[in-house]
Amino acid sequence: MKSKLLILFSFLFLFSINAFAQYPEDALRLAEGGYGVSAKSVAMGNAMIGLAQGFDATYFNPAGLAQSRQSQVQMGLNFIGYTDNSTYLGNSNSLSSSQTDLSSLGLVYPFPTTRGSFVIAFGYNHGPDYNAALAVSGYNPNSSIIPSLYYPGDTLADIAYMDFLENASQQPYIDGNVNQSGNVYVSGGLSNWLASAGLDIAPEFSLGLTINLISGQYKYVQNFQENGVPGNNYNSTYFTSFGLKNEDNQSISGWNAKLGMMYRVLDSGGNTIARFGATVEFPTLLTVNDNFSSNGTASFAAGPLGPAGSYSYATSNGYGQNESPYPGPTLQYDVTTPFKLGFGVSGGTPQLQAAADIQYVDWTELAFSNFNLPSGQSPATNLNGQIKQQYRATTSFRAGVEYALTNPNYSLLVPYLRAGVGYLPSPYSGDGSAQAQKLVSGGIGVKIQNTIEIDVAYQYDYWNTTSQLYPSTVINGITYASQSTSNEKITNTNFLFTFKYDF
Repeated sequence: MKSKLLILFSFLFLFSINAFAQYPEDALRLAEGGYGVSAKSVAMGNAMIGLAQGFDATYFNPAGLAQSRQSQVQMGLNFIGYTDNSTYLGNSNSLSSSQTDLSSLGLVYPFPTTRGSFVIAFGYNHGPDYNAALAVSGYNPNSSIIPSLYYPGDTLADIAYMDFLENASQQPYIDGNVNQSGNVYVSGGLSNWLASAGLDIAPEFSLGLTINLISGQYKYVQNFQENGVPGNNYNSTYFTSFGLKNEDNQSISGWNAKLGMMYRVLDSGGNTIARFGATVEFPTLLTVNDNFSSNGTASFAAGPLGPAGSYSYATSNGYGQNESPYPGPTLQYDVTTPFKLGFGVSGGTPQLQAAADIQYVDWTELAFSNFNLPSGQSPATNLNGQIKQQYRATTSFRAGVEYALTNPNYSLLVPYLRAGVGYLPSPYSGDGSAQAQKLVSGGIGVKIQNTIEIDVAYQYDYWNTTSQLYPSTVINGITYASQSTSNEKITNTNFLFTFKYDF
C-alpha cells in the first residue's frame, strides 16, 4: 500500500491538478476564497471588512453583526460562468462551463440588551467554487502523453504497458509525432455551515466571531486523445490512436474561525460617518479523501509490435483492474491553509458610501500532513518544501461605492446603484500583473419600507495562466520531456440575486 498511494499522489499532484487550475497545487485551490455571499457585497467588489452588517457580516467581518437592530432572513443565488480561451501548439480553442449555487441562507437575531448590542446568526454561506473548463488540440512532433503513464515496478498498474504501448522494459513506443486533443471539466465547491456572534464592548467598538463547519466536493474529468500521424515508423504502420480518461473525486471536510473588530466614528447627531474594520481568519483545517481512476484504450493496425484491434485497461487509486484490491484504497491527507489578515475602511453620508479593503496572505504557510501512509513514506515534507519555493505572500485590494437615489432616512422606497473593483495578485512566485485576477462589478438594489431588500449584481473577472497537460517523465534513465504547455486567458462571470427581510 505504501508505494501504491505514494506514486498515486505524485501522479495526482503533477498531472491531474496541473491540467486545469490557475495554480498547480491542490492545497492552494482549497485555500482560495469564494465570490461573496450577497449581491450587495459582490456589486461593491466585496470591499466589506469595514462596512458589512446583517448576515453579510458573518462572512466578511462578524463584528459588523453588532450593528443589526432587527432580525433578518437572507437568501441568495449565484450563477457562475467560466470561459477558457487557450493556445496550444499554435492552435486556439475555447471552452465554457457554468454552475448555479445557493450563495447564502441565514438568520440574524439581535438579543434585547439594556445597552450596547449582542447579535447572533446561523446559516449557510457558499465558499470557493471549482467550476472550470479547458480544451486543447494540435500536432505535437516531440511529445506524447503515453510516457507519463509509466508506473515504476508494477506493469499491472501501468495502462500504457497493458495496452501494448510499452515494451517489456516499460519503455514507451510512442514519444511524439501525434495529433493531440483533449478537454477538462471541473465542478464542485466548498460550503460553510456557520454560527456567528457580534457584540458591542464599547459604544463605538464591537467584536465578532464566526465558526465555520466546512464540507464540499471536487470533481475533475479529463479526456485526452492522441492519433498517429502517417510518415512516422511505428505510428504510421501500427499505432492508430490512444484515448485516456482520468477522473478525480474528492470529498472535503474541515473547519475554521474568523475573528473581527469594528470601530465606528459618529457625528454629533449619533450617525455613523466612518467605520474601520480588521479581521483575522485562522488557518482552515481540512481533510481530503481522494479517489482517482483512469481508463485508456489503444487501437492498432496489424503489425508485429501488437495484435490488430483495440485494447482497454483501467486503474483505480493506483491499482490495475487485474490486481487485488481493485479499486485500490482511498488516498487521505490533511491540508492546513494560511492565516488571512484583513483591514477595511468605509465612510460617507446616508446616501453615498465608499469602502476599501486589503487582505494579506502568506501562501508559503500552506501545508500537507497526515497522509495515510506508513511512517517515513509520507510525501508531505517534499511537497511542503515545494510550496515554500513556489509561492509567496500577497496583498489583495478591493474597493466599492454605493449611492442611494433617495435619502434612506426619509424614504420608504430606496433604490441603490453600486460598483466595485478588485485586484488579487497570483500567489505563484514570478507571476506578474497579467496573472493577477482583476475584477469589475456593478449592481442595483431596492429597499422597501426599511423591511424588504432585493439586490442583483454582476461581476466580471479576468486573468492569464498556463497549464502543463502532463508531466515530463524519466524511464530507465531516459527523460521524456512534456512539451505540453497551454497558454490561457480566463474570464469568469458571476451573477447574484439576494433577498433580505428585516423584521
